[in-house]
Amino acid sequence: MVNKLQRAFITLVCFAAIAASAPLSAAEVIAQGTILTRSVDGLTLTLGLSAPAPFKVYTLDNPRRLLVDLGDTALAGMPSGMAAGVPEVTALRYGLFQLGQARIVLDLSAPMAISSALASGTGNGAQITIELAPISADDFAAASVDNPAALWRSEQLSATIEGTDGLPLIVIDPGHGGLDNGAVQSEIAEKDIVLQIAKTLREVLLEDGRFRVLLTRESDVFVPLGERVEIARRAGARAFISLHADVVTLGRARGTTVFSLSEAGESQQAVTIATLENRSDLVAGISVEGEDDQLTQVLLQLAHRETDALSNRFADVMAETLWFQNESEIKSRRMAGGFRVLRAPDIPSLLIELGFMSDKTDLEKLQNPEWQVAMSETLRDGLRRWLVVEDDMRGLLRN
Repeated sequence: MVNKLQRAFITLVCFAAIAASAPLSAAEVIAQGTILTRSVDGLTLTLGLSAPAPFKVYTLDNPRRLLVDLGDTALAGMPSGMAAGVPEVTALRYGLFQLGQARIVLDLSAPMAISSALASGTGNGAQITIELAPISADDFAAASVDNPAALWRSEQLSATIEGTDGLPLIVIDPGHGGLDNGAVQSEIAEKDIVLQIAKTLREVLLEDGRFRVLLTRESDVFVPLGERVEIARRAGARAFISLHADVVTLGRARGTTVFSLSEAGESQQAVTIATLENRSDLVAGISVEGEDDQLTQVLLQLAHRETDALSNRFADVMAETLWFQNESEIKSRRMAGGFRVLRAPDIPSLLIELGFMSDKTDLEKLQNPEWQVAMSETLRDGLRRWLVVEDDMRGLLRN
């Protein structure tokens, strides 16, 4: 049985798998080896594809249906009679829904919730596994959506956890991506700079041997803000760091700034920066209407003082490390802001503005590979300190 917490974070989420390499043309993606199976826990729909393809999955009520939308994929190879012997599915249809989009529809005789939707595979083949579990009619109606396009979620097929099992997992979030360039200065896009630094930081952490690492994106793809948080939560992250490099149009800003989450008492600069970063989903054409209300309700149920305290101390430790190891005359700053990407209720999270692209000196540093390595090593040192502090804090907070 799927509980309310699972529904909040799984059933109303649409997953999209995107290949790390350049996508194959639509004609090269072919459905193959697709099966529908029953178990005591529910149903499993396994879609075999010749190559990775974008997809999203959701349910609709009146009548009850499960829908799977894919990039332009040839579905002619779908096996006939696949739903035979599955009483929960009264009909199965598939075909080209609109230009560039294929659709699979399962008519459901009983309410079923999406308990997971996962992708696996490489450019040589892919598999999408969708699991459904029984649910009440009222909960099914609540979990179904009228506007699935507004709930698109991106997830990289190639995103994998690297490092030795058992080590603390650090999720690194390169801001923006895909059609969201972030800040742009002299034709240089924020999304490209932070991805370069995120990859450098990953290598530094893996070489250190004390961490496992996961990037929310490994290529130039768009990942909505809420899904960045969910990637970290699903992976069981010990800490979440979102990397950015902004532009200011009023006044002047230089150097590194470390942010924790705050919904009140923010400085005007923090409000301005948070507003810019929170526009990411809107830039990509995704509606966020009502999302804050939903997040607030989830946070009211899940958030507690321990996570807030840990996040604040995490930011303090990182800002202190940057301050003392930064040779620049412009020292790091410690601030708080209402960043949507920091709203994980159970993971210490921070956002780092690595520098400001609107400042010539900062822009040169941000693009310098040697500076990128040095910054990554400083962040590594901060994470080393944080792991020691976190263990002590968790013990104190629980006593």
